Amino acid sequence: MIQWTPQLDTMLGLPIKSPVTGDILPLTSHPERLFNANVLPQALCIKLQHGTLVAPFASSYSCSFLDGRRLRFKHKSGLTMQLDLADSKTYRHGVAIRHLVNSGQQVQAGQAVIRLDLQLLQHSNADWVVLTILPHSAISNVLSAERFVTAAEDTAFTIQLKNHAL
Repeated sequence: MIQWTPQLDTMLGLPIKSPVTGDILPLTSHPERLFNANVLPQALCIKLQHGTLVAPFASSYSCSFLDGRRLRFKHKSGLTMQLDLADSKTYRHGVAIRHLVNSGQQVQAGQAVIRLDLQLLQHSNADWVVLTILPHSAISNVLSAERFVTAAEDTAFTIQLKNHAL
């Protein structure tokens, strides 16, 4: 489970930058029942304030699941961040989503991968994303804080490692 702290201190572990701009909230705040059931142990949600999604770190990028609504960023160490866009008919018709990078490409930290039309998405309550740190043997704890974050600038997660590094 994510340990929620009043603020994130980079001295506590490895900071992972946010791939989106918006307000970090516990998963129970997400409007979709699938997500707000809190079944994903290392996940949080973000209410989007900007439509550009970026790579949180240098990684192999992949997108899948109904018009590319599930994004994965896999670091060479095996650390993987998954980003799930909310379910919306607007995505299915290709209107509100524009892929800037092909699945399978290597991306750099901060590189734009998707642009969303937030005006269209706000009408269907689809301006939310779920960020998940997938399980990894080197991870001891995952921390976050409720706050506003800017993509590629602010930390979304702080990861505490076991005895070995990623």
